[in-house]
Amino acid sequence: MSTDSNPTTPYDFDPTATDAAAPDAATTTLGSPAPAASVPAGPVIRWAAIVWGLALAAIASVLLVIVTDLERRQDFSSWLETLTPGTFALYAVLALGGLLLVAGLAGILRRATRSRPVR
Repeated sequence: MSTDSNPTTPYDFDPTATDAAAPDAATTTLGSPAPAASVPAGPVIRWAAIVWGLALAAIASVLLVIVTDLERRQDFSSWLETLTPGTFALYAVLALGGLLLVAGLAGILRRATRSRPVR
C-alpha cells in the first residue's frame, strides 16, 4: 500500500471505462470511416540538409586545399596579416550574406517541394 497522501489518480478512476461522450475516430461522419490525411507519394526530401551539407563541404574542401600545402598556408597567413579592420568587416558582411543566400535557397527549395500537388 502506498504511503503517498496525494495520489496522482483518483480512486474512482477506471482506465478500462470508455467515454460515451467522445465519438469514435473511425466513425465520425455518419458511420463512414474518417478520411485519411494526404500522404506524400515518396519519401520527404530534406532540402535544407542537402543545401547546407553542400555549402559546408565546399568550405571544408577550400580549407583542405589551403592547409595541405605549406606555400598556400604562408600565402593565406600573409593575406590575413594585411587585412585592415574595414576589409575584415566587409569580408564578414560578405560571409553573412553567403550564409543568408544558402538559407534562402534551402527555403525556396522547401517551399517549391511543399507546393507541388500530391500524385
